[in-house]
Amino acid sequence: MRKTAGILSVNSKFIEDFKDAVTGFEVIEYSLIEKIKPDEISILLTDIHIFDSDDNIQFYLSKLRKKLQRIPVIIILHDDELSKINADWFFDDFLLHPYKPFEVEKRMMLAILRSNPSDISSMLSAGKIKINTQEYSVFLNDEKIECTYKEFELLRFLVENKGIVFSRKELLNKIWGIDYIGGTRTVDVHIRRLRSKLGEEFSTVIETVRNVGYRCKAD
Repeated sequence: MRKTAGILSVNSKFIEDFKDAVTGFEVIEYSLIEKIKPDEISILLTDIHIFDSDDNIQFYLSKLRKKLQRIPVIIILHDDELSKINADWFFDDFLLHPYKPFEVEKRMMLAILRSNPSDISSMLSAGKIKINTQEYSVFLNDEKIECTYKEFELLRFLVENKGIVFSRKELLNKIWGIDYIGGTRTVDVHIRRLRSKLGEEFSTVIETVRNVGYRCKAD
């Protein structure tokens, strides 16, 4: 069965080039966020130019995440616009236009696979930490902890792979994508933020492996 991709754009060139690049997907066009129907699509690509201004990009990506939940979102932009986006925002990957041959479908399939782990259970737990993967929520002693999208994904990935040590570079590739232009210090920054939010419980769950990286302690 062919998957269905949504594209949020009013740029006819972006849309036509996209359709030419994704022969394995049905494509539904949207001109407004309000018109998007999550049950219609497996993934959404959004043109960065459809947002009111650069200052509102984060707001609209957050709005998309709340509407789409675990449906992955890929931003379409030009090479000189990379500085407009922040890795902490609610998106899964980005594509540069004009598209490279064969790149579009591969990135889309990877984003879909990352958003649908083989474990279909919506609840994960480690110590006193509970993670609801359907609702993108984290609880400590049944009290909800507010996390950014990348903080959530990092914690979820480590908990899903208990006992396995991941280097900073591996975590960067898994969570931010292999083409992320930032350095591995990004991982340490997000680990530090999670440690601050989860307090002492963080150290009982996530272990720093010196000179290597991090792992979630096995039960």
